[in-house]
Amino acid sequence: MESDKITRELEKSTDACRCRRADRKEHCQDKEKPPAEKFINNHYIQYLAMITIKMAHQVINDIMNSVGSLPPERGGILLGPVGTNEVTKFCFDQGGRCSGASYSPDHVSLMRRMNEEWLPAGIDMKGFVHSHPGRLDWLTGGDLSYINQLLDKNVDMEMFIAPIVIPCEFRLRPIVVLRQRPRVAQEAHLEFF
Repeated sequence: MESDKITRELEKSTDACRCRRADRKEHCQDKEKPPAEKFINNHYIQYLAMITIKMAHQVINDIMNSVGSLPPERGGILLGPVGTNEVTKFCFDQGGRCSGASYSPDHVSLMRRMNEEWLPAGIDMKGFVHSHPGRLDWLTGGDLSYINQLLDKNVDMEMFIAPIVIPCEFRLRPIVVLRQRPRVAQEAHLEFF
């Protein structure tokens, strides 16, 4: 399965080993340092300095109690004050089209709420969070393509926040895509406030 291959590649090449071995400390010390970038499955994975995403505690709670508690391929929009990269609000996308293998946001409903409710209140889109099946905790080529479309339409966004939730492990992997490197998914660090 292609997703298992990608996951194995990522585990082999990341700085911090994600294994669950009893001898993890010794095993992880034997790992080679990761390359600055690696090309996997037609897109780049970047291992440079991590960007910090500032997220309200309530947002992570809301994400994990909705997206993290449902079958994979569910999601929602991340929101925060205009002019910042802080995530202060999460809106679960109840109208999104979901299958076991894909999630398509209800862009009509979300755009209406953006124009009528959020933008007038000084709140703007910061990105989307969605879940993947199994342990695939990275953006797919389709995810990156969709993010690039959104970056093209939202010229004021320098960074698109795109965490992936893995429901079977009840965890979230923070990922960002930067405007100046739109084909590169970059792991990020979460800072809660």
